[in-house]
This record gives sequence, structure tokens and C-alpha cells, in this order.
Amino acid sequence: MDGNIVTFAPTSSTCGTCRWSKFCVARHAETEQRSGAPKGPLCGAPLRRGTHLFRQGDELKSLYVVRAGSVKCYTDSEDGCEQTIAFQFPGDLLGFDGMGGGAYQSSVVALETTAVCALPLPRGAQALVESAQVSADLMRAVSSQLIDRQNHALLLGQKSAQARMSTFLLSLSARFAARGCSRTEFNLSMSRQEIANYLAVAVETISRLFSDLQRRGVLAVDRRFVRILSLPKLELMAHEGKGASVAHA
Repeated sequence: MDGNIVTFAPTSSTCGTCRWSKFCVARHAETEQRSGAPKGPLCGAPLRRGTHLFRQGDELKSLYVVRAGSVKCYTDSEDGCEQTIAFQFPGDLLGFDGMGGGAYQSSVVALETTAVCALPLPRGAQALVESAQVSADLMRAVSSQLIDRQNHALLLGQKSAQARMSTFLLSLSARFAARGCSRTEFNLSMSRQEIANYLAVAVETISRLFSDLQRRGVLAVDRRFVRILSLPKLELMAHEGKGASVAHA
């Protein structure tokens, strides 16, 4: 490892053996290259929880795709405050925000044991030029992230703490279901503090909301394991409190 950036050695893993490849923007980049060049993305050893893949301001050297596990994306403000902007899961693209200025605009840290595939530049950029399918996949991935960031901004600006929490859980539910996992039962890889930071509320508010959702029969929570007992109730709560202030939270 060199400073803040993890360097991956190539492995024999391929997109064809990855269970998440059908969700992954890198799957069409694994094509025959010029003689002597490695094929497709480079899949390396797993990252331990708390290990940074890259930090805000580091030189852009590769794009990455989450292969297994999950990560947190966050930014640091000039006054040193950390703001969580996204949680990413298998198949999600990392690092594209650095394409404009040549440096990563956010930091990425593993929330659990996590593996990623690297698309080193300029090889990744070459794949974009040479493959219409890779370009289309990348544009879809970037578009999806832009929509997620817009929804996050709307979430913070227009909803109560209860509605924010309900919307967050529904978003996780939909993302896990899209990956072939359970819509109603999943583990939260992020801590209560990280959820609070993402939703811009106090950590005590997150604990109170979990307790309230259990009391109402909406959730069953055992530490980080969540079981949604009533999706309709959760959806109703996600649409309540629009525009309400959460300053008291």
C-alpha cells in the first residue's frame, strides 16, 4: 500500500466467475487486449473494514467497481467536518468524480471486508473509446449515481427525521432486491453514527427512530440485522413529514 491508495496485484478472478458481474459496469471491459496486456479489470485482495481505497484529493489513477462488501463515500469540508454522501454495494462504480480534475473529489473507506476491481487509467479510458457497450454501461452507472445524489439532497432538504430514516431503509431494500438479495431482511454494514451523518441527524435520533419503528411493528432489529415487517407502513412513513424541520433532532 502506498500512502492512501491501495495497489492491487492482478489475480486470476474474472467477471465470468463473479456473482455480481451482471450488475457491474466493468463486465464488458474484460475483453481481449493487445498482446502482453492484462485482460479486463484487476481484482485484488480484500480490504479490511476501515481501510481507505483512496482519499479526497489523491491523484486519479483508476476507477473501481465494488466486487464484494460495501464502502462509504464521504467528503471533508474546509473546517474538517465529514459528510457521508453515499453507501456503495457490489457492482457500483467508484472514483468517477475525479475524471474532471484528475483528483478524487471524495474519500472511500471499506465498511466491512470488501473487494474491488480496478480499471486503471488510461486503459479504462481506452475501453470507453473502443467499446460502445462499456461507454453505455458507464453512462448508466454515472447517471444512477447522479440521481442518488440528487435524491439525497432532496431527502435532507424536504423530509422529517422519521421520513428520512424510512426512505433510507426503503432505498437499501430496493438496492438489495435488485441484486437478487432479500428485500425485507438484511444486515446494515454501516454504524448508527454513519447513518446519522448520512441523514444529517443526531446519532441519538437514529436510535430513537429504530426503537419507534420496532414499537410500531414496522421493523424488527437485532443489532445490525434488520427485518422489515411491513413495507406498506414504511412507505407511508417515508412520505410523511415532508418539509418538516429536523433542527430539534
